[in-house]
Amino acid sequence: MNDSCRRAIEDPEANAAHLQQCAPCRALFEELNTPISDARVQVRELPLAPWEGATYRSWPLVIAGAAAMLIAALALCAAVGLSPLRAISMGIGSTAIARSSLLTAADAVRNASMIWQIAFGALFLLVNTALVFLLRRAPRGIDA
Repeated sequence: MNDSCRRAIEDPEANAAHLQQCAPCRALFEELNTPISDARVQVRELPLAPWEGATYRSWPLVIAGAAAMLIAALALCAAVGLSPLRAISMGIGSTAIARSSLLTAADAVRNASMIWQIAFGALFLLVNTALVFLLRRAPRGIDA
């Protein structure tokens, strides 16, 4: 099988002249009993993997889930007797503690000695290099 045979198999309509000249390709299409116009497979959408549930999830399902979560949050706020805006402001206030501790840790690294800063930078590069190598490694399947 040469390149012209491969092209004729991939696109029989565009290479109909080849099928008239090449006996093995003509025999192949006659053996398959396939008309030349139906020789190519039409794939309109990709098949789902088994873990995807073999059904397409629609956007209305996602929107309904988000609406259910919003309704549950509003119901909890009403049950506690708290306005939703007050609940949001209380949530933002609790993140201030985490932010201040993160800034304190950053200041501690900035004020550390030069040797500790170099060690921290080297450790950062080492860990990220290891992660890059792990991500570039060929994955092993379940069967391997």
